[in-house]
Amino acid sequence: MAAAAFRSFGPPSVLQLETDFPRPTRRKGELLIKVVAASINPIDWKTRKGDVPRFAVTRPKIPGGDVAGLVEEADPGSQFKPGDRVFGCNGNQIFWSTYGTYAEYAVAHEDSVLPIPEGWSFNEAAAVPLAAMTAWQAMQPSMPLQGKRVLVHAGAGGVGSFAIQIAKAQGAWVATTCSGRNAGFVTETLGADLAIDYTKQKFEDATAEPYDLVVDLIGGDYEWRSLPLLKRSGHFANILNSGFLHQYGPVKGPALLTYYTARGMLLGAISGPRYTFTIMKHQARHGLAELAELMKAGKLKVTIHEVLPLAEAAKAHEISETGRVRGKLVLQVAKE
Repeated sequence: MAAAAFRSFGPPSVLQLETDFPRPTRRKGELLIKVVAASINPIDWKTRKGDVPRFAVTRPKIPGGDVAGLVEEADPGSQFKPGDRVFGCNGNQIFWSTYGTYAEYAVAHEDSVLPIPEGWSFNEAAAVPLAAMTAWQAMQPSMPLQGKRVLVHAGAGGVGSFAIQIAKAQGAWVATTCSGRNAGFVTETLGADLAIDYTKQKFEDATAEPYDLVVDLIGGDYEWRSLPLLKRSGHFANILNSGFLHQYGPVKGPALLTYYTARGMLLGAISGPRYTFTIMKHQARHGLAELAELMKAGKLKVTIHEVLPLAEAAKAHEISETGRVRGKLVLQVAKE
């Protein structure tokens, strides 16, 4: 099969299209999926760069966790059959497995995928799972969000754009940090109540009222600047805090991340606000089923920054690494 894979850590150029890569082998309980679309998530290029524990990354490595496509093979008696349109997360985007979703075929466990809601394209569906499930799982300890005040950092990106929509669907008041060029997007398209242009204003000064929930997608000093803004009964959701990794590198960074996360959780347990660190669980029962209902109801939308062919996976990583992606980047592997 054709697949975009890297055999050494490094810049986007190490991600190369290979046309004779072995197909993955389906095990019991898994589906073999003919991939139509996959989407780009920052963890994909962080893995390629080696900004994760390198010893756990099997190489050669096909990146990608999100998948939308057609069932090719399933177990006898499975709830899925060949030809079904499905989407989900295969759970192999980082550790141990060679096989991600930047390929013509991928495997995923049955409990990690769902039927694509009617009216949704493969490209749109592929953009949802990892980012939207991460947002859902981070916010879940604070649910229901009806009447609560929520601050989402980096609201114009993949996870942030879903976090805003999920909070609004549940009746929350939502503020978000973004650049000035994205202010209209986060308010008019995503529904945020307040856009805070971080280039012109400190988010601490945007409103005097405390928040019930802060969703932090940036890390670094955004964390300690955000904590005083929370009610004592509030919740700080740390999502794969990358500030330490960028500042201190792949060795010292994870150690500092572990220390500060443990400290935050301990302090939150003693005096509040509650502090949680989210590592996304890929099974559909951890939010994807609820998200599919929002998709069906028209309460969750996808903004696709750009669609690129599989052969341009390296270019997609270059674009994603700029940090200026509005919504999601999608790789179209096959025609719909």
